[in-house]
Amino acid sequence: MGALLTAQGVAQQQTVEPGSTITINSRLVVLDVVVVDKSGRPVTNLDRSKFVVYEDKVQQTIKDFEPPSEHAMPTGAAVKPVVNSVADLPKIGPAPVNVLVFDELNTPFNHLAFARQQMEKYLKSLPEVLPVPTLFVAAGNSKMAVLHDYTQSRAELLKSVQTHTADVDFTQMLASLNGGKTGNDYGMTETLGALTQIAEAVQGVPGRKNVIWIGKGYNNALDLQNLSQSDHDRVMAQIKTVTDKMLAARVTLYSIDPEGPAAAQEMTPTSIDPTSVSSPGTSIGDFGDNMGFYQFATATGGRVITGRNDLDAQFAEISKEGTEYYTLTYVPTSASDTARPYRRIRVIVNDPNLTAMTRDGYFGGAATVAVVSLDKKVKQPAEIRFDLLNAARTTLPYTGLHMTAQPVKNGFNLLVNANDLNFVSQPDGNRVAEVTVVAVCYNAKGKETSQHAAELKQELSATDQILPNSRVGFAFPMMVPGFTDHVRFVMRDAATGTMGSAEGKP
Repeated sequence: MGALLTAQGVAQQQTVEPGSTITINSRLVVLDVVVVDKSGRPVTNLDRSKFVVYEDKVQQTIKDFEPPSEHAMPTGAAVKPVVNSVADLPKIGPAPVNVLVFDELNTPFNHLAFARQQMEKYLKSLPEVLPVPTLFVAAGNSKMAVLHDYTQSRAELLKSVQTHTADVDFTQMLASLNGGKTGNDYGMTETLGALTQIAEAVQGVPGRKNVIWIGKGYNNALDLQNLSQSDHDRVMAQIKTVTDKMLAARVTLYSIDPEGPAAAQEMTPTSIDPTSVSSPGTSIGDFGDNMGFYQFATATGGRVITGRNDLDAQFAEISKEGTEYYTLTYVPTSASDTARPYRRIRVIVNDPNLTAMTRDGYFGGAATVAVVSLDKKVKQPAEIRFDLLNAARTTLPYTGLHMTAQPVKNGFNLLVNANDLNFVSQPDGNRVAEVTVVAVCYNAKGKETSQHAAELKQELSATDQILPNSRVGFAFPMMVPGFTDHVRFVMRDAATGTMGSAEGKP
């Protein structure tokens, strides 16, 4: 004990038997809603009385309501940048952020070149200080790579776009006439894995996250019925995982296909009568037959844009739309935690000339999140360590746990905001937080040189209290090679699955 650096406040508590499996029941549903008129222009002056929310055709009671004005950037942020890295995001409160993703997994090189040209044109049209903090990411053949940390600098972001070299597997690309990578699921698993990583990485950012996916995604004509049973089950599990992670992280996905007029098609969410027997079209909830990448965009309240040569104008429209949203919350009237295939959500505006765009549902039931192994002999499952290692091999900033890494004599001390952790109550009244940590060492050329992993825990006494600025320290002993330039740490809360990352210098 004694790891709490400040005192006062209230700690998260949960009673769990050591070594047991816990489930997390999230009863509050948070929806970001964009309302547009018949011309597609956002409408931002509505009040709570104009909205009606349904879940599985049952009207819900709106608990909290925020108009677009409550998501504005801080005063002066349009003149002087507030955000220069992920560390600055707490300064903008609930304001939204953009995540630009170049899809190099599935998109032909010539289409990527056109997308880059249009992105440059769009950025050059913006003021020097970007109105929305933006993270630039490439979903490449070998890994997810951050091309630029969160920034409001147009010049820096433009330079990153101009100098990036695509991480493309040309052998796969030449063979991918089926519309995506070759293989049993046509790149679906890799693409969903990239979306999962992004959702986990942005979970700690409080506002809406507009993920602008530039590329084809996996094959949108994919017929899941043709998969083997094992592949089908694996894909279904990934669909459920990424869907609920994107909901929890408040991610809205926009898909822009840079192929041009040959791929003309546009999909948007539509207002559907919640009392109707079925909904037209295919959504995530209808994935038993066909589950295309485009459904992920419309199912999160985003849009799919294809067949356009003016991608610069589309980038501008999406970025603006992503700042003009209402936030509604509700607690589902159904008290049952029985898993349902899919719980459908509909938001209706009491004006026939207006359309509300938001996510169309989520998977029901309580999810088993992690094994809490308070016994030091019990290891976290191998798949958790594998996911953490993948996260450590990217440069994505994970924000669910706010942490820093300080070098000490025999390794590092990892400091984490105490309120980010889940503390488990013990029979003696004390509370324990347990985490899994993976560290990867890199030399000055960015080459991976060594890996380290550990399950760590810290205990607070029954009288310790936690303030918003309280931090908990975890000692991470490790031998750092002499030629190490930096160490990347990724930490996962064993009780909630929430993740954070930090860079450390030896």
